[in-house]
Amino acid sequence: MDASVFLAGHWQRRALFCPQALDAAAWTIEPEDLLSVAMEDAVSARLVTRNEQGFVLENGPFAEERLDDLPDSAWSVLVQAMEVWEPRYHGLIALFDFLPRWRIDDVMISLAARDGGVGPHVDQYDVFLIQVAGRRRWSFGGPVSRLVEGAPLRLLSRFEPEERIVAEPGDVLYLPPGVPHDGVALDDGCTTLSVGFRAPGLVDLADRLAEAAAARWQEEVEEEPRFTDPGRAPADDPWELPGADVVRARAILQDALDDPALVARLLGEQVTMPRLPPPPPEDTTDPDDLARRLAGGARLERWSGSRLAHHDLGSGDGMLFVDGEALPCSPELAAWLARRDSVTQDDLHECPDAREACSLLAELVNRGSFGIAR
Repeated sequence: MDASVFLAGHWQRRALFCPQALDAAAWTIEPEDLLSVAMEDAVSARLVTRNEQGFVLENGPFAEERLDDLPDSAWSVLVQAMEVWEPRYHGLIALFDFLPRWRIDDVMISLAARDGGVGPHVDQYDVFLIQVAGRRRWSFGGPVSRLVEGAPLRLLSRFEPEERIVAEPGDVLYLPPGVPHDGVALDDGCTTLSVGFRAPGLVDLADRLAEAAAARWQEEVEEEPRFTDPGRAPADDPWELPGADVVRARAILQDALDDPALVARLLGEQVTMPRLPPPPPEDTTDPDDLARRLAGGARLERWSGSRLAHHDLGSGDGMLFVDGEALPCSPELAAWLARRDSVTQDDLHECPDAREACSLLAELVNRGSFGIAR
């Protein structure tokens, strides 16, 4: 299916099952390798088991003894951000480049024993569910019911699916936001990759608006938009908050949202927030030192968890968004850097401005977003 056909007919509209869409062998992972990641200190992992009373949720990281003591059936281990722990999954993410890269959240992997699953639920984001080992029965569609009160997971109290399929290795199921679904493993070692997409909500964007506004006017307090009320009439009730004052306050917010640069900053910072923060750099540098190292054959490598995006503000100004922060630079350099996984001296020869690039790259090295390969 052509990408434009998929986007017009299915994206954020209706589910699509794609049998044998991918080479499962290229993306599979050994169970012991996934479980070893689930024991890492910084990992975001969950263990979901089911017994006669219902589902039980445990959050990682997990001790080796706990994973050695899993029951014979009805369990699932889910590990988020596997592209950080296994950088080869960036190749899987690249298969979705018909969508903006900033929209992709992460690659989650679910390893389940027979009858394992997390119960019927609904997500508020798009997801591609890729079967790479074993079989999983998917039930999806139908009305969205209330959530089960007091449950450790966001389970639907009633689930009446409209469709059922059995996914085998290589099959892909796309689900748009708001579609109820439930996946149950039919075999031991059932492995499903989930490529989820970011959908910033009002709370996320409002938080970032406050931060972006503070950064914008922190050095220009005198210029910061502020509540004014010249010519107001005497108050009849000094304890009342009049509607006219609400309108004035609303106008301040509306004026801020009419500032394209401010909105670009808050969105770019929000959508490049990494699942895991970059590790502290082992080696810091400055622009001159970095230029010498690159000239001597050093190579920079982008940390596998870093997220980059770029935006052209117009009039020769641009922004490079890196791991939740906005860095001003030329639009050409921002576009060049955003797509770099590594940088060598030869790469700098193709760069729009090698001097500015070294200055910006030195800052990225000191942040941990890039590292100097040993």
